[in-house]
Amino acid sequence: MRIIEITGVAGAGKSYILDKLIEDRYVVSDTELMNQYHIGGIYLFYLFLKETNNFKLLQTIFDIAKELNMSLFDRLNFIRNTVKKIGKNRYLSNIEFIDNRVVVIDEGISHIYQNVVTTKTQNNLKILILLNQLISLIDKLPNRVIIVDAHSSTIIRRLKNRGHRRLNSVEEREIEIFVEKSKKNLSVVPKVFKDIKVVINEVGLDLKSLDLIERGGDV
Repeated sequence: MRIIEITGVAGAGKSYILDKLIEDRYVVSDTELMNQYHIGGIYLFYLFLKETNNFKLLQTIFDIAKELNMSLFDRLNFIRNTVKKIGKNRYLSNIEFIDNRVVVIDEGISHIYQNVVTTKTQNNLKILILLNQLISLIDKLPNRVIIVDAHSSTIIRRLKNRGHRRLNSVEEREIEIFVEKSKKNLSVVPKVFKDIKVVINEVGLDLKSLDLIERGGDV
């Protein structure tokens, strides 16, 4: 079974791409599977502990959290969500379907690079090094990562209209800083994950021509 993740800057239109992909009857979302098989947070934590390098993984997650210039609540949330992402990745990487469907994960482990972005000052280089180390410790990575991007002006306009929980305001300069930092982190993802597809989500996008989903089993 192929595991495909979707990541991208907030406001790039990941949800739109996901909705279009799961229109294909051979594609299923991770959320649908989690609900179908009643996979909860406790079980995902158990699966995290099944990772070969579970202690180093947890230590690295804590090291990243310590570097984040965020509230204690947001840092604890980062730890919890990262553990769940790794547990979910392990679950989906080790189950099979007789119909060989493709599972698309919205904001999986590749999206952790976006989860650390803030407009506040922090040691982003050190955080990126720790993130790369974290990914290298995971037993099995997704078969493909789809990076959803858009022109900065488009993303800024979308975020200005809808906001984001890690933005303190909808002031254009703050949004610009957030987008700049998000795109910088996004540029690291192709260096860490092998199979990358980039989607520029602008007017006139033709998903069918991009060959985002390949069927036929694991690679």
